Amino acid sequence: MMDGFQSPAAAESQNILPVIVDLDDTLLRTDTLYESFAAGIFKQPVGMLTAVAKLSQGRAHMKRAISAHADVDWDVLPANSDLIAYLEAQKEAGRELHLVSAADQGIVDRVAERFGFFRSAVGSDGTRNLKGQNKAAYLQQTFPDGFVYAGDSAADLAVWEKAQGAILVGVSEQVATAAANQTRVEARFDGHAPSLKDWRKCFRLHQWAKNVLLFVALFLGHAYGDLGAWAEVIAGFFLFSIAASGTYVLNDLADLSSDRRHDTKRDRPLAAGRVPIRLAMPLAFGSIGFGLIGMLILGPLSFFSMICYLIITLSYSFRLKRIPMLDVVILASLYTLRIVLGASLAGVVVSEWLLVFSMFFFLSLSMAKRYVEVAKKADQTSISGRGYAGSDAMLLLNFGVATASCALFTVCIYLLESAFPSGAYSTPQFLWIAALAIALWVMRVWLLAFRGQLDDDPVAFAVKDRQSIGLGALATIGVLLSIVV
Repeated sequence: MMDGFQSPAAAESQNILPVIVDLDDTLLRTDTLYESFAAGIFKQPVGMLTAVAKLSQGRAHMKRAISAHADVDWDVLPANSDLIAYLEAQKEAGRELHLVSAADQGIVDRVAERFGFFRSAVGSDGTRNLKGQNKAAYLQQTFPDGFVYAGDSAADLAVWEKAQGAILVGVSEQVATAAANQTRVEARFDGHAPSLKDWRKCFRLHQWAKNVLLFVALFLGHAYGDLGAWAEVIAGFFLFSIAASGTYVLNDLADLSSDRRHDTKRDRPLAAGRVPIRLAMPLAFGSIGFGLIGMLILGPLSFFSMICYLIITLSYSFRLKRIPMLDVVILASLYTLRIVLGASLAGVVVSEWLLVFSMFFFLSLSMAKRYVEVAKKADQTSISGRGYAGSDAMLLLNFGVATASCALFTVCIYLLESAFPSGAYSTPQFLWIAALAIALWVMRVWLLAFRGQLDDDPVAFAVKDRQSIGLGALATIGVLLSIVV
Protein backbone atom coordinates (compact mmCIF):
# COMPACT_ATOMS: atom_id res chain seq x y z
CA MET A 1 0.00 0.00 0.00
CA MET A 2 1.29 3.42 -0.84
CA ASP A 3 3.02 5.41 1.88
CA GLY A 4 1.06 8.39 3.16
CA PHE A 5 -2.35 6.90 2.37
CA GLN A 6 -4.87 5.99 5.02
CA SER A 7 -6.12 2.47 5.44
CA PRO A 8 -9.12 1.53 3.26
CA ALA A 9 -10.96 0.59 6.43
CA ALA A 10 -11.24 4.31 7.23
CA ALA A 11 -14.11 4.48 4.77
CA GLU A 12 -16.29 2.51 7.17
CA SER A 13 -16.85 5.62 9.24
CA GLN A 14 -18.37 7.46 6.30
CA ASN A 15 -22.12 7.53 5.73
CA ILE A 16 -21.58 7.69 1.97
CA LEU A 17 -20.43 4.48 0.36
CA PRO A 18 -16.83 4.73 -0.87
CA VAL A 19 -16.05 4.44 -4.57
CA ILE A 20 -13.56 1.75 -5.51
CA VAL A 21 -11.95 2.44 -8.86
CA ASP A 22 -10.25 -0.04 -11.18
CA LEU A 23 -7.12 1.13 -13.00
CA ASP A 24 -6.68 -0.51 -16.41
CA ASP A 25 -9.15 0.63 -19.09
CA THR A 26 -11.14 2.41 -16.38
CA LEU A 27 -9.24 5.23 -14.71
CA LEU A 28 -6.75 5.03 -17.58
CA ARG A 29 -7.61 4.52 -21.23
CA THR A 30 -4.94 1.87 -21.50
CA ASP A 31 -3.73 -1.30 -19.79
CA THR A 32 -0.64 -0.79 -17.64
CA LEU A 33 0.52 -4.40 -18.10
CA TYR A 34 0.77 -3.95 -21.87
CA GLU A 35 2.20 -0.46 -21.41
CA SER A 36 4.93 -1.96 -19.24
CA PHE A 37 5.61 -4.73 -21.73
CA ALA A 38 5.81 -2.28 -24.64
CA ALA A 39 8.15 0.01 -22.70
CA GLY A 40 10.43 -2.86 -21.71
CA ILE A 41 10.57 -4.98 -24.85
CA PHE A 42 12.26 -2.21 -26.87
CA LYS A 43 14.90 -1.39 -24.23
CA GLN A 44 15.48 -4.71 -22.44
CA PRO A 45 14.07 -7.41 -24.77
CA VAL A 46 15.84 -10.34 -23.08
CA GLY A 47 14.85 -9.22 -19.59
CA MET A 48 11.25 -8.65 -20.68
CA LEU A 49 10.93 -12.07 -22.32
CA THR A 50 12.41 -13.61 -19.18
CA ALA A 51 9.79 -11.76 -17.14
CA VAL A 52 6.97 -13.08 -19.34
CA ALA A 53 8.29 -16.61 -18.81
CA LYS A 54 7.54 -16.19 -15.10
CA LEU A 55 3.86 -16.64 -15.95
CA SER A 56 4.47 -20.30 -15.04
CA GLN A 57 4.84 -19.10 -11.42
CA GLY A 58 1.57 -17.20 -11.50
CA ARG A 59 0.13 -14.11 -13.19
CA ALA A 60 0.89 -11.84 -10.23
CA HIS A 61 4.52 -12.97 -10.23
CA MET A 62 4.78 -12.22 -13.95
CA LYS A 63 3.29 -8.75 -13.48
CA ARG A 64 5.85 -7.91 -10.82
CA ALA A 65 8.70 -9.11 -13.04
CA ILE A 66 7.45 -7.10 -16.04
CA SER A 67 7.02 -3.92 -14.00
CA ALA A 68 10.57 -4.30 -12.71
CA HIS A 69 11.96 -4.17 -16.27
CA ALA A 70 9.69 -1.35 -17.53
CA ASP A 71 10.40 2.35 -17.52
CA VAL A 72 6.94 3.80 -18.15
CA ASP A 73 6.25 7.53 -18.20
CA TRP A 74 3.29 7.32 -15.82
CA ASP A 75 2.46 11.02 -15.89
CA VAL A 76 1.43 10.99 -19.56
CA LEU A 77 -0.58 7.78 -19.77
CA PRO A 78 -3.96 8.61 -21.35
CA ALA A 79 -6.62 9.05 -18.67
CA ASN A 80 -10.40 8.75 -18.80
CA SER A 81 -11.24 12.45 -18.44
CA ASP A 82 -15.02 11.93 -18.07
CA LEU A 83 -14.60 9.46 -15.22
CA ILE A 84 -11.98 11.65 -13.54
CA ALA A 85 -14.33 14.65 -13.61
CA TYR A 86 -17.01 12.48 -11.99
CA LEU A 87 -14.61 11.22 -9.31
CA GLU A 88 -13.43 14.74 -8.51
CA ALA A 89 -17.05 15.81 -8.02
CA GLN A 90 -17.60 12.85 -5.67
CA LYS A 91 -14.47 13.78 -3.76
CA GLU A 92 -15.73 17.35 -3.38
CA ALA A 93 -18.99 15.94 -2.01
CA GLY A 94 -17.04 14.22 0.77
CA ARG A 95 -16.92 10.75 -0.71
CA GLU A 96 -13.86 8.54 -0.28
CA LEU A 97 -12.08 7.21 -3.37
CA HIS A 98 -9.89 4.11 -3.38
CA LEU A 99 -7.82 2.67 -6.23
CA VAL A 100 -7.87 -1.13 -6.27
CA SER A 101 -6.39 -2.90 -9.27
CA ALA A 102 -4.99 -6.19 -10.50
CA ALA A 103 -1.93 -4.24 -11.68
CA ASP A 104 1.24 -4.64 -9.65
CA GLN A 105 1.40 -2.61 -6.44
CA GLY A 106 4.31 -0.51 -7.67
CA ILE A 107 2.31 0.59 -10.71
CA VAL A 108 -0.80 1.33 -8.66
CA ASP A 109 1.24 3.50 -6.30
CA ARG A 110 2.70 5.55 -9.15
CA VAL A 111 -0.67 6.17 -10.76
CA ALA A 112 -2.31 7.06 -7.44
CA GLU A 113 0.44 9.62 -6.81
CA ARG A 114 -0.25 11.17 -10.19
CA PHE A 115 -3.93 11.85 -9.50
CA GLY A 116 -3.71 12.58 -5.79
CA PHE A 117 -7.35 12.10 -4.84
CA PHE A 118 -7.30 8.46 -3.67
CA ARG A 119 -7.45 7.63 0.03
CA SER A 120 -5.70 4.30 -0.59
CA ALA A 121 -4.09 2.38 -3.43
CA VAL A 122 -3.89 -1.42 -3.51
CA GLY A 123 -2.66 -3.74 -6.26
CA SER A 124 -1.36 -7.26 -6.82
CA ASP A 125 1.52 -8.08 -4.51
CA GLY A 126 3.48 -10.64 -6.50
CA THR A 127 1.65 -13.63 -5.03
CA ARG A 128 -2.04 -12.67 -5.23
CA ASN A 129 -3.59 -11.46 -8.49
CA LEU A 130 -6.21 -8.94 -7.33
CA LYS A 131 -8.78 -9.63 -10.03
CA GLY A 132 -12.27 -11.12 -10.25
CA GLN A 133 -13.14 -13.26 -7.24
CA ASN A 134 -9.91 -12.29 -5.45
CA LYS A 135 -10.78 -8.60 -5.74
CA ALA A 136 -14.38 -9.21 -4.67
CA ALA A 137 -13.26 -11.08 -1.54
CA TYR A 138 -10.72 -8.37 -0.68
CA LEU A 139 -13.27 -5.57 -1.03
CA GLN A 140 -15.92 -7.41 1.00
CA GLN A 141 -13.44 -7.90 3.80
CA THR A 142 -12.04 -4.35 3.68
CA PHE A 143 -15.35 -2.52 3.22
CA PRO A 144 -17.92 -4.56 5.20
CA ASP A 145 -20.41 -1.65 5.19
CA GLY A 146 -20.50 -1.71 1.39
CA PHE A 147 -18.92 0.00 -1.59
CA VAL A 148 -19.55 1.17 -5.14
CA TYR A 149 -17.21 -0.23 -7.77
CA ALA A 150 -16.06 1.32 -11.07
CA GLY A 151 -14.92 -1.26 -13.61
CA ASP A 152 -14.81 -2.02 -17.29
CA SER A 153 -15.06 -5.71 -18.15
CA ALA A 154 -16.77 -9.05 -17.64
CA ALA A 155 -14.08 -9.93 -15.06
CA ASP A 156 -15.60 -7.23 -12.83
CA LEU A 157 -18.99 -8.95 -12.66
CA ALA A 158 -17.73 -10.95 -9.69
CA VAL A 159 -17.04 -7.64 -7.92
CA TRP A 160 -20.33 -5.99 -8.88
CA GLU A 161 -22.18 -9.01 -7.47
CA LYS A 162 -20.85 -8.06 -4.01
CA ALA A 163 -21.08 -4.27 -4.49
CA GLN A 164 -23.92 -1.93 -3.49
CA GLY A 165 -23.50 0.07 -6.69
CA ALA A 166 -21.74 -0.02 -10.05
CA ILE A 167 -20.03 2.57 -12.22
CA LEU A 168 -19.72 1.14 -15.71
CA VAL A 169 -16.85 2.32 -17.89
CA GLY A 170 -16.79 1.29 -21.54
CA VAL A 171 -18.53 -2.04 -20.98
CA SER A 172 -20.41 -3.99 -23.63
CA GLU A 173 -24.20 -4.08 -23.59
CA GLN A 174 -24.07 -7.69 -22.45
CA VAL A 175 -21.88 -6.86 -19.46
CA ALA A 176 -23.95 -3.75 -18.68
CA THR A 177 -27.13 -5.85 -18.55
CA ALA A 178 -25.50 -8.47 -16.33
CA ALA A 179 -24.17 -5.78 -13.96
CA ALA A 180 -27.58 -4.08 -13.78
CA ASN A 181 -29.12 -7.42 -12.77
CA GLN A 182 -26.64 -7.71 -9.90
CA THR A 183 -26.62 -4.21 -8.40
CA ARG A 184 -27.68 -0.60 -8.82
CA VAL A 185 -25.93 1.25 -11.66
CA GLU A 186 -24.82 4.62 -10.31
CA ALA A 187 -23.24 5.95 -13.50
CA ARG A 188 -22.17 4.79 -16.91
CA PHE A 189 -19.45 6.12 -19.18
CA ASP A 190 -19.18 5.13 -22.82
CA GLY A 191 -16.02 3.49 -24.05
CA HIS A 192 -13.84 4.58 -26.90
CA ALA A 193 -13.67 1.59 -29.24
CA PRO A 194 -11.15 2.13 -32.05
CA SER A 195 -12.79 3.34 -35.25
CA LEU A 196 -11.79 2.39 -38.79
CA LYS A 197 -10.10 5.80 -39.01
CA ASP A 198 -8.08 5.03 -35.88
CA TRP A 199 -6.87 1.75 -37.31
CA ARG A 200 -6.06 3.42 -40.63
CA LYS A 201 -3.98 6.05 -38.83
CA CYS A 202 -2.36 3.45 -36.58
CA PHE A 203 -1.13 1.41 -39.54
CA ARG A 204 -0.39 4.63 -41.45
CA LEU A 205 -2.00 3.59 -44.71
CA HIS A 206 -1.22 7.05 -46.12
CA GLN A 207 2.47 6.11 -45.86
CA TRP A 208 1.93 3.49 -48.55
CA ALA A 209 2.52 6.37 -50.97
CA LYS A 210 6.24 6.06 -50.16
CA ASN A 211 6.26 2.57 -51.56
CA VAL A 212 5.62 3.84 -55.07
CA LEU A 213 9.43 3.93 -55.06
CA LEU A 214 9.28 0.21 -55.83
CA PHE A 215 8.23 1.17 -59.37
CA VAL A 216 11.19 3.51 -59.99
CA ALA A 217 13.57 0.81 -61.21
CA LEU A 218 10.83 -0.62 -63.44
CA PHE A 219 10.66 2.66 -65.36
CA LEU A 220 14.31 3.71 -65.28
CA GLY A 221 15.31 0.16 -66.27
CA HIS A 222 12.98 0.48 -69.30
CA ALA A 223 11.05 -2.65 -68.25
CA TYR A 224 7.67 -0.92 -68.40
CA GLY A 225 6.58 -3.10 -71.33
CA ASP A 226 7.07 -6.34 -69.39
CA LEU A 227 3.71 -7.48 -67.98
CA GLY A 228 5.39 -10.10 -65.81
CA ALA A 229 7.56 -7.43 -64.21
CA TRP A 230 4.48 -5.31 -63.58
CA ALA A 231 2.73 -8.23 -61.85
CA GLU A 232 5.76 -8.90 -59.62
CA VAL A 233 6.19 -5.26 -58.62
CA ILE A 234 2.48 -4.74 -57.92
CA ALA A 235 2.36 -7.86 -55.73
CA GLY A 236 5.54 -6.74 -54.01
CA PHE A 237 4.09 -3.28 -53.45
CA PHE A 238 1.14 -4.62 -51.45
CA LEU A 239 3.18 -7.20 -49.52
CA PHE A 240 5.84 -4.65 -48.64
CA SER A 241 3.23 -2.06 -47.65
CA ILE A 242 1.48 -4.48 -45.32
CA ALA A 243 4.75 -5.44 -43.63
CA ALA A 244 5.87 -1.80 -43.43
CA SER A 245 2.60 -0.89 -41.73
CA GLY A 246 3.45 -3.45 -39.06
CA THR A 247 6.81 -1.78 -38.48
CA TYR A 248 5.10 1.63 -38.17
CA VAL A 249 2.98 0.24 -35.33
CA LEU A 250 6.06 -1.14 -33.57
CA ASN A 251 7.78 2.21 -34.06
CA ASP A 252 4.81 3.99 -32.43
CA LEU A 253 4.91 1.51 -29.54
CA ALA A 254 8.60 2.25 -29.03
CA ASP A 255 7.84 5.98 -29.13
CA LEU A 256 4.81 6.05 -26.81
CA SER A 257 6.42 8.19 -24.13
CA SER A 258 7.94 10.79 -26.46
CA ASP A 259 4.81 10.89 -28.64
CA ARG A 260 2.64 11.65 -25.62
CA ARG A 261 4.81 14.64 -24.82
CA HIS A 262 4.79 15.85 -28.44
CA ASP A 263 2.50 18.68 -29.51
CA THR A 264 0.86 16.76 -32.37
CA LYS A 265 1.99 13.13 -32.08
CA ARG A 266 0.19 12.74 -28.73
CA ASP A 267 -3.03 12.42 -30.73
CA ARG A 268 -1.83 9.28 -32.52
CA PRO A 269 -4.24 6.38 -31.87
CA LEU A 270 -1.82 4.36 -29.72
CA ALA A 271 -0.48 7.33 -27.78
CA ALA A 272 -4.01 8.61 -27.08
CA GLY A 273 -5.25 5.17 -26.02
CA ARG A 274 -7.85 4.90 -28.78
CA VAL A 275 -6.25 1.71 -30.11
CA PRO A 276 -5.32 -0.83 -27.40
CA ILE A 277 -1.77 -2.15 -27.31
CA ARG A 278 -3.00 -5.70 -26.74
CA LEU A 279 -4.60 -5.66 -30.22
CA ALA A 280 -2.09 -3.50 -32.10
CA MET A 281 1.02 -5.47 -31.17
CA PRO A 282 -0.06 -8.93 -32.43
CA LEU A 283 -1.54 -7.37 -35.57
CA ALA A 284 1.78 -5.64 -36.20
CA PHE A 285 3.74 -8.87 -35.96
CA GLY A 286 1.09 -10.63 -38.05
CA SER A 287 1.41 -8.02 -40.80
CA ILE A 288 5.18 -8.38 -40.86
CA GLY A 289 4.93 -12.17 -41.01
CA PHE A 290 2.39 -12.04 -43.83
CA GLY A 291 4.62 -9.73 -45.87
CA LEU A 292 7.68 -11.94 -45.35
CA ILE A 293 5.90 -15.12 -46.40
CA GLY A 294 4.57 -13.39 -49.53
CA MET A 295 8.02 -12.06 -50.45
CA LEU A 296 9.51 -15.54 -50.02
CA ILE A 297 7.00 -16.82 -52.56
CA LEU A 298 7.99 -14.06 -54.99
CA GLY A 299 11.66 -15.01 -54.85
CA PRO A 300 14.74 -15.32 -52.59
CA LEU A 301 16.27 -11.98 -53.67
CA SER A 302 13.07 -10.08 -52.84
CA PHE A 303 12.83 -11.95 -49.55
CA PHE A 304 16.43 -11.06 -48.69
CA SER A 305 15.82 -7.39 -49.52
CA MET A 306 12.75 -7.45 -47.29
CA ILE A 307 14.72 -9.03 -44.45
CA CYS A 308 17.35 -6.30 -44.74
CA TYR A 309 14.64 -3.63 -44.62
CA LEU A 310 13.04 -5.15 -41.53
CA ILE A 311 16.34 -5.56 -39.68
CA ILE A 312 17.27 -1.94 -40.34
CA THR A 313 13.86 -0.45 -39.55
CA LEU A 314 13.40 -2.49 -36.37
CA SER A 315 16.93 -1.65 -35.22
CA TYR A 316 16.01 1.96 -35.82
CA SER A 317 12.85 1.62 -33.72
CA PHE A 318 14.57 -0.25 -30.90
CA ARG A 319 17.72 1.84 -30.51
CA LEU A 320 19.27 3.67 -33.45
CA LYS A 321 16.70 6.47 -33.70
CA ARG A 322 18.29 7.98 -30.59
CA ILE A 323 21.70 8.38 -32.24
CA PRO A 324 21.91 11.79 -33.93
CA MET A 325 22.84 11.88 -37.63
CA LEU A 326 22.86 8.07 -37.83
CA ASP A 327 19.09 8.19 -37.57
CA VAL A 328 18.69 10.26 -40.76
CA VAL A 329 21.21 8.10 -42.63
CA ILE A 330 19.13 5.04 -41.71
CA LEU A 331 15.93 6.70 -42.91
CA ALA A 332 17.63 7.52 -46.23
CA SER A 333 18.83 3.92 -46.59
CA LEU A 334 15.28 2.63 -46.03
CA TYR A 335 14.06 4.72 -48.96
CA THR A 336 16.91 3.47 -51.13
CA LEU A 337 16.17 -0.12 -50.15
CA ARG A 338 12.69 0.33 -51.59
CA ILE A 339 14.25 1.09 -54.97
CA VAL A 340 16.57 -1.92 -54.67
CA LEU A 341 13.62 -4.17 -53.76
CA GLY A 342 11.64 -2.86 -56.73
CA ALA A 343 14.57 -3.64 -59.03
CA SER A 344 14.79 -7.22 -57.73
CA LEU A 345 11.05 -7.66 -58.30
CA ALA A 346 11.21 -6.21 -61.82
CA GLY A 347 14.34 -8.18 -62.67
CA VAL A 348 16.41 -5.13 -63.62
CA VAL A 349 19.83 -3.93 -62.52
CA VAL A 350 20.01 -0.79 -60.39
CA SER A 351 22.53 1.70 -61.73
CA GLU A 352 25.19 3.19 -59.47
CA TRP A 353 23.94 6.62 -60.51
CA LEU A 354 20.48 5.92 -59.13
CA LEU A 355 21.84 4.56 -55.84
CA VAL A 356 24.12 7.56 -55.29
CA PHE A 357 21.35 10.03 -56.17
CA SER A 358 18.77 8.30 -53.96
CA MET A 359 21.04 8.25 -50.90
CA PHE A 360 21.84 11.97 -51.16
CA PHE A 361 18.27 12.87 -52.11
CA PHE A 362 16.58 10.95 -49.31
CA LEU A 363 19.24 11.95 -46.79
CA SER A 364 18.29 15.56 -47.51
CA LEU A 365 14.58 14.80 -47.10
CA SER A 366 15.20 12.92 -43.85
CA MET A 367 17.13 15.89 -42.52
CA ALA A 368 14.28 18.20 -43.53
CA LYS A 369 11.89 16.09 -41.47
CA ARG A 370 14.22 16.06 -38.47
CA TYR A 371 15.06 19.77 -38.86
CA VAL A 372 11.39 20.71 -38.48
CA GLU A 373 11.06 18.61 -35.32
CA VAL A 374 14.23 20.02 -33.75
CA ALA A 375 13.58 23.65 -34.76
CA LYS A 376 10.25 23.59 -32.93
CA LYS A 377 12.11 22.83 -29.70
CA ALA A 378 14.95 25.32 -30.15
CA ASP A 379 14.87 26.22 -26.44
CA GLN A 380 15.40 22.64 -25.22
CA THR A 381 18.80 21.18 -24.39
CA SER A 382 17.51 17.64 -24.91
CA ILE A 383 14.60 16.37 -27.03
CA SER A 384 12.71 13.38 -25.63
CA GLY A 385 13.23 10.19 -27.62
CA ARG A 386 15.91 11.75 -29.84
CA GLY A 387 19.60 12.42 -29.52
CA TYR A 388 19.31 16.05 -30.57
CA ALA A 389 19.22 19.36 -28.77
CA GLY A 390 17.25 22.35 -29.98
CA SER A 391 20.49 24.12 -30.90
CA ASP A 392 21.21 21.42 -33.53
CA ALA A 393 18.58 22.79 -35.90
CA MET A 394 21.01 25.00 -37.84
CA LEU A 395 23.45 22.11 -38.27
CA LEU A 396 20.67 19.94 -39.72
CA LEU A 397 19.68 22.78 -42.04
CA ASN A 398 23.22 23.11 -43.39
CA PHE A 399 23.73 19.39 -43.88
CA GLY A 400 20.29 19.03 -45.45
CA VAL A 401 20.86 21.73 -48.05
CA ALA A 402 24.36 20.37 -48.75
CA THR A 403 23.09 16.83 -49.39
CA ALA A 404 20.30 18.20 -51.59
CA SER A 405 22.95 19.98 -53.67
CA CYS A 406 24.92 16.72 -53.96
CA ALA A 407 21.81 14.92 -55.20
CA LEU A 408 21.11 17.56 -57.85
CA PHE A 409 24.76 17.59 -58.91
CA THR A 410 24.60 13.80 -59.32
CA VAL A 411 21.61 14.16 -61.66
CA CYS A 412 23.47 16.67 -63.83
CA ILE A 413 26.60 14.52 -64.07
CA TYR A 414 24.48 11.44 -64.86
CA LEU A 415 22.76 13.23 -67.74
CA LEU A 416 26.02 14.46 -69.23
CA GLU A 417 28.17 11.37 -68.63
CA SER A 418 25.71 8.50 -68.97
CA ALA A 419 22.18 9.29 -70.18
CA PHE A 420 23.11 11.45 -73.20
CA PRO A 421 25.78 9.15 -74.69
CA SER A 422 23.91 5.90 -73.85
CA GLY A 423 21.49 6.04 -76.78
CA ALA A 424 18.69 4.83 -74.51
CA TYR A 425 16.73 8.05 -75.10
CA SER A 426 15.55 9.43 -78.44
CA THR A 427 15.86 13.06 -77.33
CA PRO A 428 17.76 13.07 -74.02
CA GLN A 429 17.70 16.89 -73.85
CA PHE A 430 14.12 16.65 -72.51
CA LEU A 431 15.56 15.03 -69.38
CA TRP A 432 16.63 18.50 -68.26
CA ILE A 433 12.93 19.17 -67.65
CA ALA A 434 12.87 16.34 -65.13
CA ALA A 435 16.07 17.59 -63.51
CA LEU A 436 14.63 21.10 -63.17
CA ALA A 437 11.39 19.75 -61.67
CA ILE A 438 13.35 17.75 -59.09
CA ALA A 439 15.42 20.81 -58.19
CA LEU A 440 12.34 22.99 -57.77
CA TRP A 441 10.65 20.40 -55.56
CA VAL A 442 13.67 19.99 -53.28
CA MET A 443 13.97 23.76 -52.93
CA ARG A 444 10.25 23.97 -52.12
CA VAL A 445 10.59 21.31 -49.40
CA TRP A 446 13.43 23.17 -47.74
CA LEU A 447 11.64 26.50 -48.04
CA LEU A 448 8.62 25.08 -46.22
CA ALA A 449 10.88 23.36 -43.66
CA PHE A 450 12.72 26.62 -42.96
CA ARG A 451 9.39 28.39 -42.47
CA GLY A 452 8.18 25.63 -40.13
CA GLN A 453 5.35 24.72 -42.50
CA LEU A 454 6.44 21.16 -43.30
CA ASP A 455 4.38 19.12 -40.82
CA ASP A 456 4.68 15.70 -42.43
CA ASP A 457 7.19 13.33 -43.92
CA PRO A 458 8.34 15.03 -47.18
CA VAL A 459 7.49 12.00 -49.33
CA ALA A 460 4.03 11.64 -47.78
CA PHE A 461 3.64 15.42 -48.10
CA ALA A 462 4.40 15.22 -51.83
CA VAL A 463 1.37 13.07 -52.63
CA LYS A 464 -1.00 15.56 -50.98
CA ASP A 465 0.57 18.84 -52.10
CA ARG A 466 -0.75 20.22 -55.41
CA GLN A 467 2.49 21.93 -56.38
CA SER A 468 4.44 18.76 -55.65
CA ILE A 469 2.07 16.72 -57.77
CA GLY A 470 2.43 19.27 -60.56
CA LEU A 471 6.22 19.11 -60.43
CA GLY A 472 6.05 15.32 -60.40
CA ALA A 473 3.89 15.40 -63.51
CA LEU A 474 6.37 17.79 -65.16
CA ALA A 475 9.26 15.43 -64.40
CA THR A 476 7.29 12.49 -65.83
CA ILE A 477 6.50 14.45 -68.99
CA GLY A 478 10.19 15.26 -69.43
CA VAL A 479 11.16 11.59 -69.21
CA LEU A 480 8.37 10.52 -71.58
CA LEU A 481 9.34 13.16 -74.14
CA SER A 482 12.95 12.03 -74.01
CA ILE A 483 11.81 8.52 -74.92
CA VAL A 484 9.12 9.05 -77.54
CA VAL A 485 10.11 12.27 -79.35
